[in-house]
Amino acid sequence: MMNNPLVSVIIPNYNHAKFLDERIQSVLNQTYQNFEVIILDDKSTDNSVELINQYKDNPHISHIVVNNENSGSTFKQWHKGFELAKGELIWIAESDDLCSHNFLEKLVSEFMRDTKCVLSFCRSVMINSDGVMTDIYPSQKYKNSRICMQGRDFIAKEMKFVNLVCNASSAIFKKDVLQEIEKDYMNYQGCGDWLFWIYLSEQGNVIYIPEIFNYFRMHEGNTTAKHNKDGVNDHEQYLIAKYMLDKKYICKMEFVHWGLLRYAWHKRSCPFLKDSIFHNYKKEWKISFIYDLFIIYNRCLGLLSSLVHKLMI
Repeated sequence: MMNNPLVSVIIPNYNHAKFLDERIQSVLNQTYQNFEVIILDDKSTDNSVELINQYKDNPHISHIVVNNENSGSTFKQWHKGFELAKGELIWIAESDDLCSHNFLEKLVSEFMRDTKCVLSFCRSVMINSDGVMTDIYPSQKYKNSRICMQGRDFIAKEMKFVNLVCNASSAIFKKDVLQEIEKDYMNYQGCGDWLFWIYLSEQGNVIYIPEIFNYFRMHEGNTTAKHNKDGVNDHEQYLIAKYMLDKKYICKMEFVHWGLLRYAWHKRSCPFLKDSIFHNYKKEWKISFIYDLFIIYNRCLGLLSSLVHKLMI
């Protein structure tokens, strides 16, 4: 059983100077104090490095690494932090997010109670760039529902259509299981975290705490928001769905359902996206005529909407 384990807090940063000082302070002011802080800057073009260097003499700061070139991937920065980490547990505290002062105290205690726990996460409040609450995640369904289950069951029941661990800042995980997982999540731009949590969950138990200890900031510079718009997430979500299908976490019909939902949502919200993004799903479908009918229906609906709009002008 873990007893007062060291936590390696990785703060990956790129151009978040506006939020950086508040984030670092929220980490340093934790009630649980057995932690080291690893700050990784991915060649920011704002004054992030100047702000970071103000903390270089703090005893909790073990590493400050500033890249000479931008890595192009948040997940490559994660991996760099993993290699530097000395703790038994790791917390990726994204540089634009915030946390309650007892975040570490509450989540670390779960590993001390359950030796098979590899991942623990809490509920999050979503805030905008001004710190104003915009939403709470996970939804009301999980408001009072503590989850403690074997990781593969967690994937099959809770992770097949949505990434329940919506924000890395909301989670703590065991370092020693990292050597057991694939590293291809580093090749992703937007959804590498989803795949990473799946890989981690396969190694042991997962615990979800319904209390709110994390504040997830959504703004224009946020990676999630960016890749929801440019279509990157759609292709990566297909790859994740295919992995789940191959591992039998989802069945063929659930895979079909996933593809149809993604197509319908994005054709309405992002009509500029090409249908080719979704042709990968079609290759997997033996009942592809449903896919074809669905595309025809959406195109007809789009033409009808355009016609009605023109008639009303």
